[in-house]
Amino acid sequence: MKLRRKHCLSKIAIVITSTAIISLVLWGNGTRPEIVTKEVGSGPLDFYFPNRVVDNFLNRTKILTQSAQRCLSSLNNIKITANYTLNNVLDKIKIIFQNGHIDAVDNSSPNLQHPLTREQTSKLGNELLEVIVIPHSHNDPGWKKTYRKYFDDQTTHILSNMVDKLYEYPDMTFIWVESCFLDMWWQNQTSETKDKFKRLVQSGRLEIASGMWVAPDEASPHYFALLDQMIEGHYWVKKNLGIVPESSLNFDQFGYSSTMPYFAKKAGLKNVLIKRIHRGLKERFGRLQNLNFNWRQFWDPEGKDDIFGHIDTYEWMSISDSCGPDRSVCRGLDFLYMPDLPVPGSSAANKPFRADHASQLMAQNFHDFTVKLVEQFRLKAANYKYNVMMLPHGGDFRYATPFEWDKQYKNLKVFMNYVNENKKIFNVNMRFGTLKDFFEEIEKQDQMYDLSYPVVSGDFYTYTESTEYWTGYFTTRQFDKRLGREVLEGLRAAEFFTALARRDPHFKSLEMEKTILSLLESARKNLGIFQHHDAITGTSQAHVVIDYERLLTSAYTSVQRVLSMISMFLLNPDIDWNTEKLLPTLKRTDYNGLTKKVSIPITTTGTKIVLVNSLTQGRREIVSLFVKAKDMFVLDPKGNEVRFDMIPSTGESNEIKFEVDFPPASVLVYTLKRRDNISNTKFDVKYSIQSKKSEIFGKVYFCENNIMNVTFNKATGSPEIVCYKNKNFCAEVKLDWKYYRGQGGAYTMMSNGMESTALVGSSKVKFVKGETFCGIESQNQYFSFKVSLPLIDSISGKSLRVDVMSDLSRASGFVGDLAMRVETSIRSENIFYVDSNGFQLMGRKFRNSIPFDGNVYPMSSMSMLEDDSTRLIVHSAQPHGVVSRASGKIDFMLDRIAIRPEMDLPEGVRDNKPTETVLYIEFESSTEFEKLSTTETALPSINTVYLSDLIQHPIYSFYSIDELVIPNQSQSFLNHKLPCDVIIANVKNLLDSSSNPDGTSLTLFRRAISCKGNTADNFCELRDPVNLHPGYILKAKFDLVTEMSLSHLTPKEVLKETDLVLLQPMDIKTFYMR
Repeated sequence: MKLRRKHCLSKIAIVITSTAIISLVLWGNGTRPEIVTKEVGSGPLDFYFPNRVVDNFLNRTKILTQSAQRCLSSLNNIKITANYTLNNVLDKIKIIFQNGHIDAVDNSSPNLQHPLTREQTSKLGNELLEVIVIPHSHNDPGWKKTYRKYFDDQTTHILSNMVDKLYEYPDMTFIWVESCFLDMWWQNQTSETKDKFKRLVQSGRLEIASGMWVAPDEASPHYFALLDQMIEGHYWVKKNLGIVPESSLNFDQFGYSSTMPYFAKKAGLKNVLIKRIHRGLKERFGRLQNLNFNWRQFWDPEGKDDIFGHIDTYEWMSISDSCGPDRSVCRGLDFLYMPDLPVPGSSAANKPFRADHASQLMAQNFHDFTVKLVEQFRLKAANYKYNVMMLPHGGDFRYATPFEWDKQYKNLKVFMNYVNENKKIFNVNMRFGTLKDFFEEIEKQDQMYDLSYPVVSGDFYTYTESTEYWTGYFTTRQFDKRLGREVLEGLRAAEFFTALARRDPHFKSLEMEKTILSLLESARKNLGIFQHHDAITGTSQAHVVIDYERLLTSAYTSVQRVLSMISMFLLNPDIDWNTEKLLPTLKRTDYNGLTKKVSIPITTTGTKIVLVNSLTQGRREIVSLFVKAKDMFVLDPKGNEVRFDMIPSTGESNEIKFEVDFPPASVLVYTLKRRDNISNTKFDVKYSIQSKKSEIFGKVYFCENNIMNVTFNKATGSPEIVCYKNKNFCAEVKLDWKYYRGQGGAYTMMSNGMESTALVGSSKVKFVKGETFCGIESQNQYFSFKVSLPLIDSISGKSLRVDVMSDLSRASGFVGDLAMRVETSIRSENIFYVDSNGFQLMGRKFRNSIPFDGNVYPMSSMSMLEDDSTRLIVHSAQPHGVVSRASGKIDFMLDRIAIRPEMDLPEGVRDNKPTETVLYIEFESSTEFEKLSTTETALPSINTVYLSDLIQHPIYSFYSIDELVIPNQSQSFLNHKLPCDVIIANVKNLLDSSSNPDGTSLTLFRRAISCKGNTADNFCELRDPVNLHPGYILKAKFDLVTEMSLSHLTPKEVLKETDLVLLQPMDIKTFYMR
């Protein structure tokens, strides 16, 4: 079906008429029980809060009439003040592909020569060029070997040799990035070695650059995970080494987000160095000497949070790409594989010698060898405004042996001394240094020559050095991307409730505290490892992927255990925590299998169900459980019987669904009881089966709740029209399933846009309906999907939920990507929006001037299409690659098989597993959002933000068949309500260098939103301005609260009891509390 705008109004009019008739049939004749929108029983629930009881917390009418509520749009915060946006730069470049490589012609200045690839001049410069040689070793915590194997085989030796050799060679320097390896190595060192290491760091000869737990991928991770691993690494560096990193080094990521430089700035870092960006962008920036810039956020027109950016030239981080455009010449500086350089002035120095270990390139003599290299220095330096050049000297796991340290140092010294002793000839000064030395030299020359730099906004996606765009990894190994998000969700909840429990005066068991903190530390370290740019990307060898899956499964089990223990303590501190009476209803039995729902035994005395809401907002949700019973009933915390659906399943298990109102940050207790005589039940038990004929209208199925209705195509199962009742607003929508045939590998997509239908044969479509949900189920050969409308009066009832189960291992001959297409009549043209790490929305553009695969962008949690009247928002519970190749259409890559070995990875990706994908489809009319005048970014509405929060903070459930004494069965642990645009972005239970408890880290984030001042449509509360005291948000009171830099590197201000912190839109602030 091709949707055409001109037919939209007539089709919607027909559907509105049809839905009205259907509503009369289904509702007017009493054949369908009224949807339950209020709590069943004698009255609303009472929720326990410290010092007060809040009656019916989720009474929406009461919330929306609060006079304090104010919806202040962030529209005025968005003002583009950059000299360049990355979208505009790409628009101005004509990409020419020659011999498999990119050449970029600037449409505005096509005659400019480009120093990156062509020789600009063979003359040496007139001013002294300062060349800073920076030895380094890039250590991946997993790629071709596992994290542990790399450490045992190489990294431990690199670090140990680094200490020895830096003391042996007192003018040599080194830089290190990943804290995860430092942590492993540190645990096995003597006090003497640790002291020597710290003295090297404090002297400045050994620099910790970045210092995060890993060098993370910046495309797929959610900002919570990025922030968590940043705090983990920076806290380790600060407490063990006593230093504060100043610069972020990012040599090996495959593109760069705009969120990470903002985090780096907020953490107190001054500079960000990146390397792997689109070759066309690097061409143009180098031509204009704009490879340095001030990186600015779209919401920061004054540049208060600008950070200095540096793009290193050329492609790889190896020595061959370090000194200039000619690899064969630059390889001459890699002395590991070459004979030692001759002594200048000796007879050997005047003889020809091989100058490149990888080819037969010969130098006439030592002087000729030096001249060729210095010419490369000049060509590289020509890309920058100043006379200082960084020469990184290293690569993957380099400097691993004493032999390499000696070989590299001694030959570098011979070369550097010769250059420095002949300044009249070369006009170059070479020295060892660090990243800090390099940026300090730039700063000196900035002041000396009054240099200025442009302002740049945007991010650096997508990445390519040739016709092959690195966009496949946005989707590669989707199973692991989903598993990583499950761990993230659980860790966030476990850290949050642990921080609460540890402040409770009844929390006295040191053994319990030690156990819980150890489990949390292990889980967050494992999750941090998975953010590495060869882990979450899916770009490691298969046996390494298994290791990541084992680490994540261990982390998942740990956080579930912590949540069960902490929930039990919060409900009744007197129960022995070691008995672990609460068991999780979700379980991972195999590292390579899906997370399974446990079938809960039901007793006549009652099985207790503990439900946990870690979100600091109230919510109304449909809870789903699997039970070993048919004849049963459900009781809420007050003992009132609750309506529920029962869906027959395999074996003895059945699925039940029931509606629950959750207070913010709460723990509730429900009871499931077996009933011997089902006739005594208060409500009819609803079994969800194929719907009655009265609910099938012509060629469509029909679903409806109090907020919206939807029609489904009977043949395909796709929704066709969604209508929002109070808005008099309808939108066309169609789901289609596509197969992009591609020849890429783990990194690249290489489909050239060749698509076909993913449906094989005829689909089996079934319409299902209960008291809590309504929708369709469709089964295909290697994937199935469900589209459901929750029958609930809350934000969840404003969207369609799409559950996809795919298993490409069953797809015969399938090579490429499976995609879900959402097709609408929105006039989006070639513009679409995709989130950056769940933190902000980035404007994307489909460009016909580049290959199709270069138009696929990374999505962490949200994508959007819009025109002047309608907005489509698609939420996801995991990362995807996304593309909008035509107006009103957007494709989500769900999983892929990639057969080509590439980028030095010796195998393709064929280890596909059954994989779950969860998406939500939401529409908004122009009365609910504001369309910006720029397409560089967009602002979500508060309802969109709220729905996204619910998806990223799932409800956790536990059960116990023991008779538990629980005095308060509905508890909220929020002391003061937070407005809905403010979220707790991170909580961490800190440990000192001896693994003892060391306070709590709390990070608050206020999102920028669009609205038109109309609060009547909001499902949650807003207020402006936002002034709060972090120590009084939660039930647990903290006596000492200090505002810190984002990752705890530096303290800012100790807050008094009366001090309030102002949060502006897009502010993110961290506090240390104890």
